[in-house]
Amino acid sequence: MKNHVDKRLSMEAFVASLAPGVRIAFGGGGIQRKPMAAARAIARSGLTDLDLVSFLGGPEIDLLIGLGRASRLAFAFVGFDAYGLAPCFRAAREAGTLPIVEYSEATMLAAFEAGAKNLPFLPTRFGLGTDIVTTATSPFKTFACPFTGETLLGVPALRPDVAVVHVNVADRQGNAIIHSDAYADSLMVRAARRTVLTAEQVVDELPVDQTRRSTFISRLWVQGVIEAPQGAGMTAMFPDYRFDLPRVLDYQKKATDRAWLEEMIKEAR
Repeated sequence: MKNHVDKRLSMEAFVASLAPGVRIAFGGGGIQRKPMAAARAIARSGLTDLDLVSFLGGPEIDLLIGLGRASRLAFAFVGFDAYGLAPCFRAAREAGTLPIVEYSEATMLAAFEAGAKNLPFLPTRFGLGTDIVTTATSPFKTFACPFTGETLLGVPALRPDVAVVHVNVADRQGNAIIHSDAYADSLMVRAARRTVLTAEQVVDELPVDQTRRSTFISRLWVQGVIEAPQGAGMTAMFPDYRFDLPRVLDYQKKATDRAWLEEMIKEAR
C-alpha cells in the first residue's frame, strides 16, 4: 500500500476545483444513496452555470435547480420515488426556464457505456418510436444498420467532467464498495473525465466480506476520496441508515421557497 497514491481530499478542496460551466454527474437514485453532502457544499459555494447530469435524480438535483445554480440538465428521471415529485424541478419544467435533454433509463445507460468505452456513440433499439427521439433537444439519431438494414437509434456518448458518487466505504487509494443498488454508477464513473467519491467511512484497507452482494469501484477510475459520514443526508444509505421521511416531506413542501432553501443548505446535514 505504501506505493499507492493517497487520494483523500477535503470537501472544500473539491468544491474549489470546480469552475462555472462544469458538467457534473451525481450518482445514486431518487432518494437512495445521494451525495447530498457534496451537493450542499456546491450549493453553498455559490457556483453557478452547472451542467447537471443525473440518471435518477433526486433532492441533489432539485436543490441546485431551486437555488439557480443549474444552467442545463440531462436526465432520465428526477423525483422522490414513491414520495412524490421534485418541486423545484417541476416548477422549472412547467415554466420552461431550464434547458433539458431527456433520456430514457436505457438510453442514458447506453450514453454512459459509450463514454466508458471512449466511443462516439452506441446503437440501441431502446427509444425507437418514443417522443424522446423527436423532441427539439433530442441528441439521438436513427440510422440503418450497415449489416442488417435494421433501423437503430444512435446514442451519443455522455462524458461528464466530474462524477460524484456516495459509497459505503472507500480506502485511501480510491477503491470503494457500494452495498446497495449501484444504479448507473459503475458506468458513470468510467465515463467521467474525473470521479470523486464521498464515503461514509475512509479506511486504510477495504474489508473482505464474502457474505454481501456489493458493487466494487476500482481506484483506476477515482481521482479523489472525501470522508463524509451521513453524506447521503435525507436519502437512504443502506444498510447504514434509512431515508429521513419527515425531512423528505418537509423539503417537498418548502423547497420552492428560495429563502428556505438558502437556510436549509447551511444545516449540518
